[in-house]
Amino acid sequence: MCSIGAGLFKREILSGISVEVIKEKFISMCVSLNIESELVCTGFFDVFGQEVVPVFNASSLDAKQICGMILGETCGEMENELHEWDIELPELPPPQPADLLLPEEKTKISVLKVLQLSDTHFDPEYEIGAPANCEEPLCCRSYSSPSEKEPSITAGRWGSYHKCDSPKILIENMLKNIALEHPDIDYIIWTGDLPPHDIWNQTKESNLNIIKETVQQMFNAFPNTPIFPAVGNHEAVPAGSFAPSWVKEEDHSIKWLYTTLADQWRRWLPTTASNTVLHGGFYSVLLKPGFRLISLNTNYCHSYSWWLLVNSTDPANELKWLTYELEQSEKNGEKVHLIGHIPPGSSDCMKVWSRNFYAIIERFQSTVVAQFYGHSHADEFEVFYETAEYSRATSVAYLGPSVTSYINFNPAYRIYYIEGDHEETNREVLDHETWTMDLAKANEGSNEPEWFKLYTARDAYQMKSLAPSEWNRLIEEMTDNRQLFDVFYRNYYRNSPTRPACDSQCKIQILCDLKSGRSHDRRHLCHDLEYSIGL
Repeated sequence: MCSIGAGLFKREILSGISVEVIKEKFISMCVSLNIESELVCTGFFDVFGQEVVPVFNASSLDAKQICGMILGETCGEMENELHEWDIELPELPPPQPADLLLPEEKTKISVLKVLQLSDTHFDPEYEIGAPANCEEPLCCRSYSSPSEKEPSITAGRWGSYHKCDSPKILIENMLKNIALEHPDIDYIIWTGDLPPHDIWNQTKESNLNIIKETVQQMFNAFPNTPIFPAVGNHEAVPAGSFAPSWVKEEDHSIKWLYTTLADQWRRWLPTTASNTVLHGGFYSVLLKPGFRLISLNTNYCHSYSWWLLVNSTDPANELKWLTYELEQSEKNGEKVHLIGHIPPGSSDCMKVWSRNFYAIIERFQSTVVAQFYGHSHADEFEVFYETAEYSRATSVAYLGPSVTSYINFNPAYRIYYIEGDHEETNREVLDHETWTMDLAKANEGSNEPEWFKLYTARDAYQMKSLAPSEWNRLIEEMTDNRQLFDVFYRNYYRNSPTRPACDSQCKIQILCDLKSGRSHDRRHLCHDLEYSIGL
């Protein structure tokens, strides 16, 4: 279907007919196939057509190649020589990772307490009592169309488990509770996706207003706490489209976003970070002597960043820059934490970018000691392996839970305990805990929500430490232990009462996600799971 649609669309564009005629045909097909309403179909073309039409006109890829880049391994292996590239890595062999001390050996060290917030998706148009199970992709607004297939469900005061994002009152209540419950936070990592999911209805102005308002909310709640943001795919308009720096036309350039981010983030970042933020939405900061944080713009791997169909080679030279930063950190004996929005193993992260990133992590496995992302909305992680055998785990990426309840989640945030200052510190993650609230209970009463600690990783999963090898062991144990997997699945949705049932195929999907720090390579990383689970 992708190949047919992309082929028809590209043929129409190359035939030279006007954009208005293409728009009419797109809306007609969108409505006749019952994909969305005419209003939503029109909005999608108006927002996304301004990028997709010139991209399809400029791209030399055929329909199957386009779909192969967008959908990855779903479309099978496809030759695409124009979009094959490699990052040059230092020739020095990677040093062997140091043996991690067991938790009981580290009881006397200092600990850093770090907050992760992700995927707030603030919806300024959220309205209590509006349809929550509407016909549009985002509901809980005054103009949401009630469902024609099931009884209407209305938006609660604090949010909804349906296709709804966060009301302002929820975010403000959460920030107030964090400030009261955790006054000893050392710093905050904020991993993106601030605007709501009304991607057919967005403008640059509307997204910038949400960014500015949300930044001010954070500053008001934590005026004296360092905050380190990463840019999410929903910050862009169209959503997910981050034109590389070689796209100079003002109508398509992403500079409008980077200029605002540089201005909004400068209250937290050193002035030296502005240059790379303005160039590509990424930066590097030294948190403490020997401890560095690098914020990546992983949206440059997003398969819906349309300009990558023209040229996907290391957008904005970000991975080349990252390699240089890590090489310098290695020489200086620094330990590095990476933050970003889209996890490198996500199904909507392009395969060639993810493969190169995976190689960088393997090369610098003794320097990069932790990674932190969002995007999936779930409470989960991704394990990276040595590519020679895919048996030894080398790194773990923590995927923080979303604040938004979209879809079927209880709102949540994550607290990490990081190894603090001492002579042999590795800055490893010692433990983490997820805090949440019961959205259904909160909407039933007149009181404010009760935020509580849902679980602590080492206790819930009986882990000796949070070393990559322990996370790999957890995956192996959950493969055979249904009870342990059910605990993980409960936490995945933060014990939401609307979480769907998870059969064997669902279990395989989730466990494979946990093993996939590299996207679109499941036949290497997950071939054993179906056999083990019995499918």
